[in-house]
Amino acid sequence: MIPGALDALRSAIQSCRPHEPTSTQAAAAMQTLQACLQTCSPGAAELTRAIERVEAAFTKHEAWQCIKRCFERHVGRSAFVKDVVRNHVTTTSTGLAHVHRVVGNLQLDNFATQLVRAMRPEVRADIVDRWSQPDGTGLYVTEGNFIAVGIPGTDLRLSLMDGGFSHQGLNLSQAEATQLLLARPEGTPPGTTLLDLLPMLTDDRPLASFRIIGAAIGDDGHVLPGLDRDATHAAAAAAHDALTHLSGTLPEREALARFFGSQGDERRAAQSREIIAQIRSGMSPDENFRSGEVARERLETIDAIRRFNDLRAGENRQRAAFHYARAASPQLAAEQYLASAKMYASAADHRMAASMYANAAEKLASFATFRDISQVLTDAITAYENDVSAVSRIGTRCAEALTKQGLYVSAAMAHDLVTHRLLDWLEKQPAGVDMAQVRARYAAHTEAMFECFAAVGLSVTEFDTPSLIRSAIDARRNDLASSDGLAGNRYVIHFDDESDTISAQAFDAHAPTTWVLLRRGDIGDPKQVYELMTEDSMHDLLRHRSVHPYHRKPLVETDFVEGIEVLDMLTAKPPGPDAAAPARASV
Repeated sequence: MIPGALDALRSAIQSCRPHEPTSTQAAAAMQTLQACLQTCSPGAAELTRAIERVEAAFTKHEAWQCIKRCFERHVGRSAFVKDVVRNHVTTTSTGLAHVHRVVGNLQLDNFATQLVRAMRPEVRADIVDRWSQPDGTGLYVTEGNFIAVGIPGTDLRLSLMDGGFSHQGLNLSQAEATQLLLARPEGTPPGTTLLDLLPMLTDDRPLASFRIIGAAIGDDGHVLPGLDRDATHAAAAAAHDALTHLSGTLPEREALARFFGSQGDERRAAQSREIIAQIRSGMSPDENFRSGEVARERLETIDAIRRFNDLRAGENRQRAAFHYARAASPQLAAEQYLASAKMYASAADHRMAASMYANAAEKLASFATFRDISQVLTDAITAYENDVSAVSRIGTRCAEALTKQGLYVSAAMAHDLVTHRLLDWLEKQPAGVDMAQVRARYAAHTEAMFECFAAVGLSVTEFDTPSLIRSAIDARRNDLASSDGLAGNRYVIHFDDESDTISAQAFDAHAPTTWVLLRRGDIGDPKQVYELMTEDSMHDLLRHRSVHPYHRKPLVETDFVEGIEVLDMLTAKPPGPDAAAPARASV
């Protein structure tokens, strides 16, 4: 039905039934213009003359009265009529191309917004009221896929473009936007609504669609009865996806964020919250004044306004992280938690900053290694200041998440990081800190650390990473030297002939040699293949800018894996929910 509705609609925009007659001269000039728009090419002198005749006709008294009854002009009569006629001409493809020769889209959009703002309140009310009529709604879709309305009392149409639907334009209420979406565009079959056409119009005019849908959403994120939620969601999603590069305004984005959240569209809800945070971070105090927030929130200084924006940005980053987590996107969730922490820290809300650093660390621990989470976990521990329980709790949670990945060495290192903070308290004895609790936590985390090492067959008396790597290699020599190699989670490690292929140095579990991993393939390969190599060989290859031995590209540092991560990869167990038991620090 929809393609047929659009075809019928295209023909409908060629004419418009006026509510009352304009002057005979204006009517004749309009007929001539309509004929030229159908027969002339953009730029034709005949079309230009036809436009000028319409402008002249509507500048004269009788026809001018029709326009004057609709608008409160703020410029001279001739200039205003020129704006009105030019906008009308753009409702056809030929007219739009003709006008585009001298006026760009941004200017046209600004002119449309100004015309809508100049509309008299009673005329605006008349236009909106017509949308609820079964026929004669005065609502059109132009050949350029803009939405237009008939100007009462004239044969002229007003293309609303994008700006006409903004808060500076019609500024539709939820009820009015619902009325618009349920209106039948002129020339379409009975039962057709603008909402039916919106997904296709969004391909060309996503911002207008975005604003209409946003206006139709209430403060609770829901739409009014009568609007099909699935159809509304499809239109909102199409507009959102087309506008991820454009921030828009806070009210526009807030509406869509609430709606996507209420629909369970977690990814788009997260993206909307992220964009809102970006808007907040970029807001100037003047924008807060214009929005009324300064008075409403009693913000008395510039610093108070900036702190307010930082807090709102932090809140929206936090909510974005929540939605990303529910959308099974832990990496994006971690990024947003970390960004939220930084905004809260900037606003001097240290309690919330600590909580967000902790959330980021725990989320990272669900898919990354200790190397990736160590700085964030450190930031969380630091932000918790003298909260012993919180420091211990986040360390334990990260360790548990790491063991669920099968990364027991990373889990041990998370406990080790906590013990360093606890040891610092034991040494400094700060006032207000329960030292009995510190001692108990220190003992528990130390025991948990040793248990994690023991779970992968490592006995740690003195922590020495190169020595532990050699022990891990020695315990897995048969698998490493086999044709299949040592298999891990989406990777495999080879140790052909149990020697370094570059220097030919044989493996000796007791020699003070540091072993690293060389990635054989590209970093983006779905399954990574590594081989063991000495640290000395790695340094030699990098120092001499050698070519990669497997794909003939210059070697870079990211082609190698070192330290704790090597130990993790050698000792990793299959991921699973039951792997977390040794990671808990019980007191």
